[in-house]
Amino acid sequence: MRIAVDCYEVTKELTGVGRVIHNILLSLCREQGRYEFHVFSRQEVKDYSKCRNIKQYVLPEDKGYFRWQNGSFFRGVKECHPELLIAPNYTLPFFVRTKSIVFEHDVSFASHPEWFPKKEVLKRKYFVKRSLRKASLILTLSEVSKQEIIRHYSVSPGKIKVLYLGAGENFMPAAETEVSRWKEKKGIKGRKVIGFLGSIFNRRNVPHLVEAVRHLRTEFPEIMLYIVGKDLTYPPQNMRRILNEEWILWEESIQESELPLYFSSLDVFAYLSEYEGFGLPPLEALSCGTVPVLLKKGALAEVYSEFSLMAENPDAEEIQYHLKRALKDQDRMDTLMRAFKKKRSYFSWGRVAGEFSAAMDEVLHGK
Repeated sequence: MRIAVDCYEVTKELTGVGRVIHNILLSLCREQGRYEFHVFSRQEVKDYSKCRNIKQYVLPEDKGYFRWQNGSFFRGVKECHPELLIAPNYTLPFFVRTKSIVFEHDVSFASHPEWFPKKEVLKRKYFVKRSLRKASLILTLSEVSKQEIIRHYSVSPGKIKVLYLGAGENFMPAAETEVSRWKEKKGIKGRKVIGFLGSIFNRRNVPHLVEAVRHLRTEFPEIMLYIVGKDLTYPPQNMRRILNEEWILWEESIQESELPLYFSSLDVFAYLSEYEGFGLPPLEALSCGTVPVLLKKGALAEVYSEFSLMAENPDAEEIQYHLKRALKDQDRMDTLMRAFKKKRSYFSWGRVAGEFSAAMDEVLHGK
């Protein structure tokens, strides 16, 4: 069974879309002989060379994703004659005729066009609408996202399946000695640390988080804020000025292998996002033993309400209240962590891959 996979987003810095499809593929590597994946990417991925059922093609970078997807990738797909095409990055190639599964992680551009340049909104709406109509099956990451797709694009509910994500087995609490070395390396040893990890969008309210921590420091002067993520704010905010404080450590990225250490080193993980398709960082924080403070909205409320502190609004005072509670109410934190540990086995990439495999069988064989 030949399956072509768009791995444009699978690069050395695995984030978002790239991390999702990469982890699914690695889990499906164990099913030798059942699938033959023809993976097309911009960079060589060493992990795939160890998988007998993955054939990797490195295609030259083009001027943007649309040109790459509809140029060298589309030509490669035609040459390998797949029975199924997997499109994990929101859209299908323009002229594809193969049976296909498209991932629609969210439709933020349709629900909140004010968060994007007008030209980008128009382009996304057009190509997503076309792709959703042509796809054999649509995968999305939460019931909230499913309902938004139905509302904005009038897609039949039966054509959409919800696929909750997982955290890798490497996401677990790190040993105290490793955490101590990590904190010393980063210059935060002996400090209480509140963290945020993810691309910095306006909807994730990082400036409000900064203001909340600023006020919290009057009671906890030893607190540091550790931000990891690139500034992608639109309309642009002056994040360099906002994050220019001696008690803030800001790095645009850290290595994938260091993520469990990062989450394990935090006293609190804060992810005050007004909109997510799923929100993977809170799951990885929980897997490393750190309870998150989240905004009680959308997919975050759907997925994490049982094991997180939830702020009703993204204002600094509300955020400060929940951060303080996370720092002082250890009994509550322990209760939330116990609730998560009961569900941890469900949030595995093995389970995700199994559901994904069933989705492929449904498209190919009508099972």
